[in-house]
Amino acid sequence: MEVVAGDSYFPSIKEIGQMSLTFSFTVIAWIFFRADNIGHAINYLGEIFSSSLFTLPEIIPKTILLLIFIFIIIEWFGREGQYAIAQLGMKWKKPLRWTFYYAIILAIFYFGGEEQQFIYFQF
Repeated sequence: MEVVAGDSYFPSIKEIGQMSLTFSFTVIAWIFFRADNIGHAINYLGEIFSSSLFTLPEIIPKTILLLIFIFIIIEWFGREGQYAIAQLGMKWKKPLRWTFYYAIILAIFYFGGEEQQFIYFQF
């Protein structure tokens, strides 16, 4: 498999469409894995694709949107490696790199939610 936009800085329109389609199918499949039964999953999908899909939410979580944007940038620049952050900061000086690592650990504890049951435990 080739790396997306391996020879350019940005993906083509076709590659953006392919990435969006793959992401959409994956997220929809997750609904069926997490639902109690098929009927529940179909009802859930019906609610997602109702007319409320086109309304703006009352509360826009700016922190979450910022984190999503940062994660997308990190994933994009690390797309050629085995892991997105495998080469991130490797050329930085050691104190800056370790500060970054500790910042990631603190962010995990700060933004971490409640413990959730692993998805495959229900099978």
